[in-house]
Amino acid sequence: MHIEVENLTETGRPFAHIYGAGALDLADDCARLTGETRISGRASRQREGVTLQGEITTTVEINCDRCLTPISVPVEAAFDVNYVAAEADAATEEATELQPEDLSVSVYEGDAIDLDELAREQVLLALPVRLLCREECKGLCPNCGAERNTQPCACEDREVDPRWAALATLKDRE
Repeated sequence: MHIEVENLTETGRPFAHIYGAGALDLADDCARLTGETRISGRASRQREGVTLQGEITTTVEINCDRCLTPISVPVEAAFDVNYVAAEADAATEEATELQPEDLSVSVYEGDAIDLDELAREQVLLALPVRLLCREECKGLCPNCGAERNTQPCACEDREVDPRWAALATLKDRE
């Protein structure tokens, strides 16, 4: 879906769209959308910029960081994104210092803003950095790869401090 910049005013125009379960590709091997994705908000135009404010809700399936079991995670995120035209950005592009407020500005090309790209970006930004299937997840065995939550593994759980590893090799020689 695209938002036509030419039709926007300072008071803004509401927008809403529902994507089906497979309509948006997150381009991430570890995460995929499992439910419908709803995005809604208001688009307004100020001078040479455009502001999109709204919220997005969906459900994402992502793997546990320890055992790789798929987990369903609900995502609800609010966004407030500012856009400038690529031509306006190129015209002001000089050797200037980047200011903190410049980090929240995106660039659009042509006469429309791609809402699909905004939805994909906001879902990925709303995902937690670290996710566990449960707090006491034991993860995978680093030696044999068995999932320790469902099956015991026979690997020896002997960790050697790397600082003492050289001494251990001396002991093995004698």
